[in-house]
Amino acid sequence: MKVLVTGANGFIGSGVVRTLVEARHEVVALDRPTAPADRLTAVADRIERVAVDLDEPSAIRALVEAVRPEALIHLAWYANPVDYLVSHANLASLSATAGLVQAALAAGCHKLVLAGTCVEYRPLDRALREDDPVEPRTLYGACKHAAWLVTTALASSAGVELAWARVFHLHGPGEDPRRLIQWVASELRAGRPVELTDGSQVRDHLHVTDVAAGLVALLSAGASGVYNVCSGEPVTLKEVLETVGEIVGRPELLRFGARPHRPDEMMFLCGNSRRLRSLGWKPRFGLKDGLADAISNSAVVRP
Repeated sequence: MKVLVTGANGFIGSGVVRTLVEARHEVVALDRPTAPADRLTAVADRIERVAVDLDEPSAIRALVEAVRPEALIHLAWYANPVDYLVSHANLASLSATAGLVQAALAAGCHKLVLAGTCVEYRPLDRALREDDPVEPRTLYGACKHAAWLVTTALASSAGVELAWARVFHLHGPGEDPRRLIQWVASELRAGRPVELTDGSQVRDHLHVTDVAAGLVALLSAGASGVYNVCSGEPVTLKEVLETVGEIVGRPELLRFGARPHRPDEMMFLCGNSRRLRSLGWKPRFGLKDGLADAISNSAVVRP
């Protein structure tokens, strides 16, 4: 299958590209003209790379018309970990997503896989299912959910399958050093104490390789609607960071309880992964070996 992947050199996107190549799909990897290609070096001779800004509608239409992909896996979105939840750049990402999907459908694309987020959901004190209510509380979550509504309408009108992947928490090699796990690991390596909350927040963590495999599984014929991309195994943040401390060898530097919870803290955010598993997908990494891979192979990372 000829698959167009946006955000192809990103943290998730590069894993998706590698997974597609391993499965012998024909891959067209799209990213910004200014984006480096370092994460795709190992498969550079087996993919076609194209560079276009998604906020240039005419360029996107021309590209998609030229490529004529059979499937689209769209991952490009504003993702600066410092402010992605509140940034107005989410509005531009929403607009670009709608334009890209319109162009893909006009070019005859017959399968769409788009990345949503777990923060679309209303918080509940149990594992979230795909039919649970949504109640985004951030601009990021609201724009992602708006993208789901808009692209669902577009795909339905065109008679095309759309799979919407609500991705939960993830980790892996090459993760942005400003994100929590890599930041904590870096501070511990430097011998600096890390002040944390009590760590009672419950989360759902998955290795980025397993996230990529889940997204590729959604290319399956008949896979449509919302799918949680998650481990389905709740774990406290304290357990996650204690594991990071053990891997680095400096658990005594973790200062749990030194900071209060944020007023808007979601204390329980985990997913039910049965629907994705019904496609034959299952994680390769457990929590400890996944974190070990993320930390040991991220000596050099970049935003």
